[in-house]
Amino acid sequence: MLQLLHLLAPHVVWLYPVGVIILLAYLRSWLAASRDLRASLFSLEREMAAARMRRAATGAFSVFGLLVGLFILQFHFARSIDLNAWIRPTPTPELIGTALWIPTPGPETPGPTGTVGPTPTRTLTPTPRPTRQPVTPTPSPTNTVEATPTPPPPSCPNENVRILQPGQGAQIKGAIDIRGSANIPGFQFYKIELGLGENPNRWTSISDVHRNPVSDGLLEVWDTSGLPAGTYTLRLVVVDVSGNYPPPCEVVVHVTH
Repeated sequence: MLQLLHLLAPHVVWLYPVGVIILLAYLRSWLAASRDLRASLFSLEREMAAARMRRAATGAFSVFGLLVGLFILQFHFARSIDLNAWIRPTPTPELIGTALWIPTPGPETPGPTGTVGPTPTRTLTPTPRPTRQPVTPTPSPTNTVEATPTPPPPSCPNENVRILQPGQGAQIKGAIDIRGSANIPGFQFYKIELGLGENPNRWTSISDVHRNPVSDGLLEVWDTSGLPAGTYTLRLVVVDVSGNYPPPCEVVVHVTH
């Protein structure tokens, strides 16, 4: 169904006018057949006029139904997907502790001390004074500090379609604010979708579409208490008035309880 929606999106601009023109043509044919039916004097002419009226009415109702179906498919399809129907609990990976050996500084080894030579016997020559040798300090080992790896940035090719909060790889729980920007030329609406895992195959909207653009502000308030703990991907999609949209912004988060 999503492939059909993407296939029809570029042609929505002219599908509606063409459908309205065809609908008006059927209505005009129905009115002409109705006038002929009232003006007919013979039963054969009345039967032919009635058949033309039935064909025109059938065509008009068919075109009207197609237009209504196209409208529902374009604007209300995303709201009809139930997230709980396909989300399954994701087992939380167990963290295996790794022992990190940090050397303990040992006692300093005292350097060599000065030695005093034997006292010379009294002679006519002056007695040399003993000298103290300097103590060489022993360097002590230092503790090694491991740098914390920086998480990769979110996948947001367009600066006007981006999620600033939560960040990439963030651990979240309960109700959170989703902040960012959704403001493109010809803005029509934006929606935030959710997928299971880091590379989802299916997406579903977490709420209704929003009709007002946002620049570095609050996009959505999302309650995660009903989801199983695991890894999910948030996707921000912004659609313009022609039904097209730039590349969406995706952020991977980890739901905990």
